[in-house]
Amino acid sequence: MKKKMMAVLLAGMMVLAAGCGSNGKITVGEYKGLTLTSVSEAEVDADIQAMLEYYAELVEVERAAEEGDTVNINYVGLLNGEPFEGGTDDSEAGYDLELGSNSFIDGFEEGLIGVVAGEKRDLNLTFPEDYGKEELNGQAVVFQVTVNAVKTELLPKLTDEFIAEKFPDFPTIEEYRAKLTENMNFNTYYEQITNQLMESSEVEKYNEARVIQRTEQLIAEYSSYAQSYGAYYGLDEETAIMYFLGFESMDAFKEAMGEYAHEVEKNAMIIDEIAKKENIVLTDDIFDTMSAEYAASYSYEDVETFLADYGEETVRTAILSELVMEFIIENAVIKEAE
Repeated sequence: MKKKMMAVLLAGMMVLAAGCGSNGKITVGEYKGLTLTSVSEAEVDADIQAMLEYYAELVEVERAAEEGDTVNINYVGLLNGEPFEGGTDDSEAGYDLELGSNSFIDGFEEGLIGVVAGEKRDLNLTFPEDYGKEELNGQAVVFQVTVNAVKTELLPKLTDEFIAEKFPDFPTIEEYRAKLTENMNFNTYYEQITNQLMESSEVEKYNEARVIQRTEQLIAEYSSYAQSYGAYYGLDEETAIMYFLGFESMDAFKEAMGEYAHEVEKNAMIIDEIAKKENIVLTDDIFDTMSAEYAASYSYEDVETFLADYGEETVRTAILSELVMEFIIENAVIKEAE
């Protein structure tokens, strides 16, 4: 539970590792008396449903596959009658494919709607013109698919026993729901505060060296993300970035990262300025206590390993952000969701 709230603070904080101090100058908008809206009961219900789906088990069924089901398959992709590289899975375990996940090229998953366990089906498909592998771009192929099993998700029942097993710190549905609502409210307040202050605050001067550093970090992080996905499809770095991140060129990608870096820096300057104005200080005792909470929420056995993985300065920035956000929330006007 705590992990979800901490994720809001740590997500993106890797680019803040240089700390909040800056040679820039900013005029921060009004941060006391902000109007914030809490989450609705329907949003909490949806999050609980998502949690149940996370713990759902795949069970085999003896019926035709429907969208949303998972089929376990082996397949061979043929180009001009010959298997092509990367187009075959003949493993003993098979491949679990959720129908409707858009994991394969157009027509593959649609072509498996209605299959049953033990069935063999040929799929006559065409790769996109811009698929990213020259030998497959726009090519007509045949996938010979063997269906090993059809599976569907079986959701657990929401009971006190289930909650106690999965969330021992909140061992009843009532306690779990209360803590979940608290965390979801923090998350939504964080987002609302950030949006309002980013709009009402004015940067008079950026520390451009810091912006450049952030830009380089963002480019490296997003490039790594794209490459990790692109490697599966045999795509080079530039193609992966354009395909998975949706940019027309590397220049467009780098320009977007530069713009984002300015936003990240502005947000860091806002947090720093409010902390100074309100004398919000991250003492050693607060750091030790909260970093231990962070480590536990991310299932680390010790704080030292957690700090080594994320970086002490990154965690300090996240904690200071939380302290500032808590101050703003305490001084805000809270409205119930309609």
